[in-house]
Amino acid sequence: MSRFTNYHDGRLTVVSGDDHILGRFIQLYDNEVETHDGEGIVLDWSEGFGVSINFTGIPTSSSQIDVMHTVEEYLKERVKNLVIFTIDQSFSLN
Repeated sequence: MSRFTNYHDGRLTVVSGDDHILGRFIQLYDNEVETHDGEGIVLDWSEGFGVSINFTGIPTSSSQIDVMHTVEEYLKERVKNLVIFTIDQSFSLN
């Protein structure tokens, strides 16, 4: 299993990674939102189960790209001067 913190400040945390059962996953935490689990998880997506939690108020499908856009939108609404870098590289070892 791999788990990476993609964004973290005093309020918001975004983590993603790979799990041998779930596949790829993305989780968004907001410590100002009270959730039933007490952890403040407002979005939980995995390849294996799709979107299992979405308290963002932003509708999303179960595609990874849509979930990433939802996370981006949620952060943009709450973080001043947010800069998001994306890298799309394709290469071949042949």
